[in-house]
Amino acid sequence: MPQETAADLNQAAADAAIELLQRHAPEEAATAVPYVRKLFEALSDGHAFIWLNDADVAALRQIPGVAGGSGMPLILSGKRLFLGRVWQLERDLAQEIVRLAAAKTEPVDWMQAGQNLAQWFAGANSEGQRDAAALALRQPFILISGGPGTGKTTTVAKLLGLLCSNGGRLPRIALAAPTGKAAAHMARALHHAAGTFGLPDTVRRHLLQLEGQTVHRLLKLRPPQMQPAFHREQPLPLDVLVIDEASMLDLALMLQLLRAVPSGCRVILLGDENQLPSVGAGAVLAELAQETLLNTATAQELSAMLPRHGFKVSGNPPPLSANTARLHFSHRFGDNSGIGCLARAIAAGDAENAWAQFACFPDTLGVREGSLKQQAEAFYEQQAAYWQAVVSGDVEQAFRRQTDTVVLAAWREDAAAFNEAYRRCLHRHGLARADAPWFAGQVVMVSRNDYALDLFNGDIGLILPDPSRPGTLAAYFPAAGGQRTVPLSRLPAHETAFAITVHKSQGSEYGEVWLLPPSAPDGSPHGLNRALLYTAVTRARERFVFWGGRTAFKTACATQENRRSALREMIARETEKQVGTLVQSMPSF
Repeated sequence: MPQETAADLNQAAADAAIELLQRHAPEEAATAVPYVRKLFEALSDGHAFIWLNDADVAALRQIPGVAGGSGMPLILSGKRLFLGRVWQLERDLAQEIVRLAAAKTEPVDWMQAGQNLAQWFAGANSEGQRDAAALALRQPFILISGGPGTGKTTTVAKLLGLLCSNGGRLPRIALAAPTGKAAAHMARALHHAAGTFGLPDTVRRHLLQLEGQTVHRLLKLRPPQMQPAFHREQPLPLDVLVIDEASMLDLALMLQLLRAVPSGCRVILLGDENQLPSVGAGAVLAELAQETLLNTATAQELSAMLPRHGFKVSGNPPPLSANTARLHFSHRFGDNSGIGCLARAIAAGDAENAWAQFACFPDTLGVREGSLKQQAEAFYEQQAAYWQAVVSGDVEQAFRRQTDTVVLAAWREDAAAFNEAYRRCLHRHGLARADAPWFAGQVVMVSRNDYALDLFNGDIGLILPDPSRPGTLAAYFPAAGGQRTVPLSRLPAHETAFAITVHKSQGSEYGEVWLLPPSAPDGSPHGLNRALLYTAVTRARERFVFWGGRTAFKTACATQENRRSALREMIARETEKQVGTLVQSMPSF
């Protein structure tokens, strides 16, 4: 039975909501149904609301039992219309963010912290990292954002070192990410960074014991109800929570996560707001990301520890503008890097300049065109070292070579089409059989969490010979100290993954990235866009190849699809409420 698509599920949800509305409010339903369909269509594209005109507003005000304020199925706010559930999600998330941002944390030894900041961030072009770490010491809730190679993980490693060196007991720390591979990548990067500066041995050992885990695993979300074991009444036993690739978290999962965080636990979000937003509704990272502006009091406190910080000061900064820091200097992709120059031009929306980079950096940037069969044959040649490792039975080498080059696609259907073309290519070269579902060297991606096997959506495995059962194959997955095998009969829902979508590639890095053009005509609203293009480019460490033409590339670069969200506005409202409550609670003289 074919797996239901997100569009199918969205349509089913819309039909169910309309049926319920028609049953309980038949007279109002005639007016409301067209708006409900529009809202679910918008939701499928990640938007929290739709815009209305004056006539729409007037019509909806005639059905106050269905459309109105808090508690209604449809929430009417000015000329914006929300599904009640989505409005509630954004409001509740705003409350949790403001709660955590205002919480009191363990006091910091500013003198010791100032000395460590000076010593640990003494390298060239590390001022931005130093300032971000210092601000994070001051703020219990912070977003540290930046493009590839800007040192987000290095900054967090040193920040955790500062917190662990603050005296008293070592803090309880968790590292989490939306996918297993992103969590594992963060842990590896943090362990490496912990050995690059002068940490005390006890602190270094503490950091080296940290393991990355998915948000689902951290919360102990279990099917079928997917209710977390940790929540507001049973919070996570943590002092510090680091969340990497935060752009991938949608409204619902972010809310579940932050509800489980106790007040006083430091929350550190890492991500890049220029990347693709979450598959689900919302754009939490983009709503939080803004220019760092400190009020006078915060600037004075920070200056006592860090006299020469580079943050701007404002008499009336926007809410939470002192809870975000962006890293700008890329230590991996400088001015002489083709990938870096291309990524920066795409992020700026400068299509002409972005296309010009392919001519400026022919060794690291390429443009090719060809049919699916030609793409598959070219990829086979590119994977020569991988197939040599597979044929020789070298599992470790096969895993290393599998990430040398990856094929990315905008659409799932395009990835599936390439995988089928590549299978035919491998059949022509004698490496796959038409009558067998499995073959040695097949790359698979898990598409459904399996807690019993400790396998999660997005995990990559390789199908290789099983040494314990000659003549049979098994699925191999990365594990601590090597790989582990899973019998093919127990493999959870999965798909072949020589090519994957750009969404699925988030949290990973590859030597070379090939991006296939979407099968839709240029200019399609569901084809390439700036965020998708930027995300694909920034998965590459050494080389990026665009399989398409100038028009498709420039159209994608110029297409910015901003999601509609009221989260930032709701955060401002919750902040005002909090300030009002504090004023009312102050004693009068």
